[in-house]
Amino acid sequence: MPDLVVYERRRAGGDRAGVVRVRRRAGGDVSLSRRAPATPVIPAGEDVVTAFLSRRPFYISHRMGGTEFPEFTQAGLTASLRAGFKALELSVRRCSSGEFVAIHDWKTSRTVPGTDYQIWNTPWSTLRTLRQASGGFVRLTDIIDQVPDDIVLAIDHKTTSSEDQRNPGDLAAEEQLFDYLDTTFGGHPERRVLWKVFAKGTGAKRAKTRGYKVMAMLYPNEVATSDLSQWDVIGMEWSAGADVWNRLNASGKPTIAHIIVNDSQARQALAKGATGLMASYPSLVHP
Repeated sequence: MPDLVVYERRRAGGDRAGVVRVRRRAGGDVSLSRRAPATPVIPAGEDVVTAFLSRRPFYISHRMGGTEFPEFTQAGLTASLRAGFKALELSVRRCSSGEFVAIHDWKTSRTVPGTDYQIWNTPWSTLRTLRQASGGFVRLTDIIDQVPDDIVLAIDHKTTSSEDQRNPGDLAAEEQLFDYLDTTFGGHPERRVLWKVFAKGTGAKRAKTRGYKVMAMLYPNEVATSDLSQWDVIGMEWSAGADVWNRLNASGKPTIAHIIVNDSQARQALAKGATGLMASYPSLVHP
């Protein structure tokens, strides 16, 4: 297990001077260190993504523990880190004030019943006031400010990841996200970020141009007609048939089974040849 004990939450409104880390040294003593929220820059030459994908198996926390906890909340983030996950899957959308909010849907009605805010048309000042069952929404910058430098972020830019997107606003948002990550990670975001797409999306080409490794999530009926060589990691439902998994395994690419919520599913996925697991119940399935 890592030496991480807990990361404190940001203050209401997201403004604080730094982030407190609590780490346990050999011998049991605890030290505290504070870092500014300028976000981490990894040591030169350290490729966290490549090292992570070499693990067998590797584990990604789906929607930051989004089955056990309301998805993309502080509670799930804390639980995922405590459970030892070295990668977090994040869906992000740009809100009207420019921040990238961690949310899967294009509006808030499912995760916050009784609301109907469209993310692209709503400022962070409004979204930050909404509450899911165990906490409010968080921004990508809030997450990055809390995670250690050895954590991989599997980022799904929802408005461009699943189709041949032609909308100028959505493409501009993707470009803004690329630029933000480039600045945040000292010009080498590809060492910390795994770019997530779907088979019908064209964002993989743009991410590859930026130097990212790309993880594509496929459905069983897409495998036979897909060029598997264009992606670096291939995701598939853990319950897909042996014929599908055999084709994926024959590609020689790292593969990841999703969405795993218990040990039985994990065992079945690994038996089919999956080299990684995307799990969403941190207390039951974790590294």
